Amino acid sequence: MPSDKSEHRVRVKVRCRSGHDHDLCVEVHRAVHPDMRCEPQQSRGYSYGGGGGCVLPRDLDKLVDWELSSNFQESRRRGYVLIAA
Repeated sequence: MPSDKSEHRVRVKVRCRSGHDHDLCVEVHRAVHPDMRCEPQQSRGYSYGGGGGCVLPRDLDKLVDWELSSNFQESRRRGYVLIAA
C-alpha cells in the first residue's frame, strides 16, 4: 500500500536577511508529525530565483531535512521548520 504523501509535506518558514518571512510547503523523505504538516490543499509553494524578494537556498530540501533531524523538538514546538536565508 503506497504511503500518503501528505504525511511527507512539512510547513517551512524561510526568514530572509531583510526580515521577511515566507511560509512554504516542502516535501521531505519521511513522514512528519501531524502538527507540522501542510494543509492538504496547499501546493508545494516555492520556486528558485530572484526578483526583488528572498532568494531561496538551492539546497532548501536538504536544509529542511537537516533541520528536522537536528532540531525536531524546537520545530515541532513552533509547528514549522525555520530556515534562515
